[in-house]
Amino acid sequence: MVIMPNSNNTKMNDGELPRSGSVMFNFHFQNEEDKKKVLKRWQKINKYLMIPLYRVKLLPLLGFGKIFLILKTKGRKTGKIRRTPLEYRRYNDTITIFASRGEDTMWVKNLRSHPEDVSVMYGFHHFKPQIEFIEDKNQKLTIMKWYVKNFGKAAKMLFGWDPKNDDPETIDFTKLINLISIILLHKISK
Repeated sequence: MVIMPNSNNTKMNDGELPRSGSVMFNFHFQNEEDKKKVLKRWQKINKYLMIPLYRVKLLPLLGFGKIFLILKTKGRKTGKIRRTPLEYRRYNDTITIFASRGEDTMWVKNLRSHPEDVSVMYGFHHFKPQIEFIEDKNQKLTIMKWYVKNFGKAAKMLFGWDPKNDDPETIDFTKLINLISIILLHKISK
């Protein structure tokens, strides 16, 4: 076991995820002041770059609609419309989104508070989803193994997966599965 340098002196094992230096590790294990700085930076990028470029259809036109969507929710406290750009993947032909901060993520709290007021824009498509929160740890594990096998580079940045050396059958996903929220956005048939 290796002690990683951070304010909490959190112990991390090389065989478990998330690993030190990854986006997810930093969100969960760095000090509160640093977390706030990172979140503020992401909020500015989203507010002034991602959302405006998506709304004028420039990002979808450039192909970013294949990996990014805009999740529109109703704020649980204010009732205001909130737009959040998120990476998504298709798991079993269903749009799947991941909340690396788990249940502490504001858009997850908004989804839970007002599931009827959610819409999704991906590429040039819009729909109102049926929302399914994945709670079962075995199902989460299956999805995470699928994710690392198919999107190794993204998994490396997000939670420290090493596509060349890690084996999905031997790595310890326990901590990762306990931290992350996985949500499926099903299209409702008309």
